[in-house]
Amino acid sequence: MTSKKEIENFITSQKSIWLYGKVQRTLYAVLSALPDKDYRKVTKNLILMVLHEGALGQVMHFPNPKGEFRVLQLIFPDKIPTDVLRFVIAHELGHVMQGRNWRKSDETHLEEDADEHATKWGFPKTKFIAKWMGHYGAKYGF
Repeated sequence: MTSKKEIENFITSQKSIWLYGKVQRTLYAVLSALPDKDYRKVTKNLILMVLHEGALGQVMHFPNPKGEFRVLQLIFPDKIPTDVLRFVIAHELGHVMQGRNWRKSDETHLEEDADEHATKWGFPKTKFIAKWMGHYGAKYGF
């Protein structure tokens, strides 16, 4: 199991969340629930970009000579329920586990796979979460 200190050090290393206590606490809860092997995979060369408006989350994989790295963009509205934020973080870490970006031929398979990872880690997409995300998406036209 990954130690509390190691998780705290990872969170501290993510400069874009230093002002966002809710994101820090929620990220800690999600990372603490991951098996050590999954924790190591999702945090290796991971950079969080946390913003306040637009889509709820996005992961991009970038190759480089020292090994692939990923960027997780996380946007959270002030009034996002904690269980929704937990699911979004776990879902986006599920995309990190996939090791590649989406292709048109994937259709919705990568989204479903990311949901399965979130569920496996203890953060299922409940009806409430789906409804909340649907309302949020409709507000921003996606």
